[in-house]
Amino acid sequence: MANAGTISYTCDPSVSAATCNYLNTTVAGLYSSTFTNANANIYITYGTTGLAETQTAFNVVSYSQYVNALNANANQSAVQTAALASLNANASGPYGSGNVEITASLASALGLTGITDNGVPVGSATPCILGSPGCYNAEITVTNNGATPLYYDNLGGTEPADAYDFYATVEHETDEVLGTSSCIDTGSGSLSDGCDGFGAGTPSAADLFRYSAPGSLVLDSSLSTAPGAYFSYNGGATNGAKGVGSSPKFYNTLANGDDYADFVSSSPDCGTNQAVQDAEGCPGEDAGLNILNDGGGEINILNAVGYDLQSNSGAAPEPGTIALLGSGLALLIGWGKQRRA
Repeated sequence: MANAGTISYTCDPSVSAATCNYLNTTVAGLYSSTFTNANANIYITYGTTGLAETQTAFNVVSYSQYVNALNANANQSAVQTAALASLNANASGPYGSGNVEITASLASALGLTGITDNGVPVGSATPCILGSPGCYNAEITVTNNGATPLYYDNLGGTEPADAYDFYATVEHETDEVLGTSSCIDTGSGSLSDGCDGFGAGTPSAADLFRYSAPGSLVLDSSLSTAPGAYFSYNGGATNGAKGVGSSPKFYNTLANGDDYADFVSSSPDCGTNQAVQDAEGCPGEDAGLNILNDGGGEINILNAVGYDLQSNSGAAPEPGTIALLGSGLALLIGWGKQRRA
């Protein structure tokens, strides 16, 4: 097996040792067994939030830098090969002369170190450089409001009807730390591009693979609330994300506070076709849900944007505060909130 990446969780004292150990063994192991180059140091804490939210430092590279890094990969999976062809056919025209917002983890995976190394300092508003003490790829906050019960897989037992799986929630946020998030903000009553500071209509890496139909890329510069947008690694020909029920998953398109790059939950039963990246959690029905048993949509997205699969296998065919960090072309973004009904 190829070398595995390392997802490391540093836990606030409020998080139990048993929970932290499960995060760093079982949950981290899901990523190391899937990807060769997924690396992130993430701080976990409890706090006042919806179900969870993430604060992470993002950076920008030129579109050409990003695509050149993807092209440099000599061991592309079938999804990555199709994704590059899709970019050349559909994204290079509207985005080729601009920038792309990528996470520090994705920059590292692509070998773009030194360009994107801004991190999140826990307990401070001052940007920091990854690798320095107390500096993390992200800080994930999970609710402790008492009104939202949490279920812990390692403790066993039946998940209460009103409880949410803690570890599935952390995986949702971890996926966004790696690169499943959109630049689009949905929490202000209308859709807007939070990355416009780097050029009008600047996309995130994941935004480059959002389609409304074959050949119809949904651009960050011409947003629409029309339903039916989906992730596709091959120019819209295939919806690359399915849920546990094997039905296609579709992105949120509304200015409703749900993340623009999260999936719309199945209805009327949220458990019928749920996935880790659903915008709405599924109380009482999400126990044990993870990126390996939920249909694999998150894996396909992360593979397409630049993370390599172990043995090239496994691929199928949150509103927040955005503030410029000053020099260095970085954004500090509070994305990733999984809203709950």
